Amino acid sequence: MMRMENKKNASGLRYPPFRPYVKKKGSTLEFGDYYQAKFKLPFANGFRFVRVWLPPEYEANPDIRFPVIYFSDGQNLVDKALTAYGDWHLDKVVHSLSEEGIVSPILVGLDCPKDALQRSNELNPPFAIKPSMRRRHAGPDKPIGDQYIDFMADVVRPLINQLFRTDARKEATGIGGSSMGGIMAFYAYFRRPEVFGFSLAFSIPAFFYQPKRWEELVKSWDIDPKKHGKLAIFVGGEGFEKEFTPGVQATVSFLREAGYGDDQLEFYFDPALPHHEESWAKYAAPAFRFWLQGLD
Repeated sequence: MMRMENKKNASGLRYPPFRPYVKKKGSTLEFGDYYQAKFKLPFANGFRFVRVWLPPEYEANPDIRFPVIYFSDGQNLVDKALTAYGDWHLDKVVHSLSEEGIVSPILVGLDCPKDALQRSNELNPPFAIKPSMRRRHAGPDKPIGDQYIDFMADVVRPLINQLFRTDARKEATGIGGSSMGGIMAFYAYFRRPEVFGFSLAFSIPAFFYQPKRWEELVKSWDIDPKKHGKLAIFVGGEGFEKEFTPGVQATVSFLREAGYGDDQLEFYFDPALPHHEESWAKYAAPAFRFWLQGLD
């Protein structure tokens, strides 16, 4: 593993060093190098881990720059030992794609807070849902999604670009997440199109909480396919997941009508899959393949 030193950003602000992750008992991490650093977040109390996974090709190819995708719920990406819910097996997903000759991305994840309400606040835009819906569904009371997105785009991303050999082009920069993280990945794609050229937005519950409102909001945005990159959306149909399947499908239909063709939007619907990390892991490979194929 490389040695990660404490660094300053362009304004001189010092950030903590990324240190090698020490595997815990029961670790499922198989491939790549994993680093972590504790960040003081501008929108939350205390410190939280930002995690960076480097593919095996990173050290073996010092002249190559790698695409990057930024995830919420960063503890769920590559090691089941870090989470009570399971992980996405993304180290294995990326390894399998590399064997197909597809370039491997760097994975960056910000851990979610332990408090469910705080997570809901961070991963929802400020206009998320009406107060009545917040009471009914225990939704966010003070959504701060804009601050979350700007922290990832304007603080974490420049630092990652400084520390690692990244391909900093828009088309090589993605944002991803599932469940509440799916809301954020979907919203960030439209809010910061100059930064994120790919979005992996899986199991988006916003279209269950208030589907008509969200459909109206999406239709009110400046949606021009020419301004945006690629978008991969997944929804299942088992258990809780089926409650917001219709809203996701309706939104995908609207995007198709707005001009998103198969080269820019992939939609995965699997009625047999529930709202779970194993479901998202299954469709991470085709979503990554869709994004990464064709990158020069």
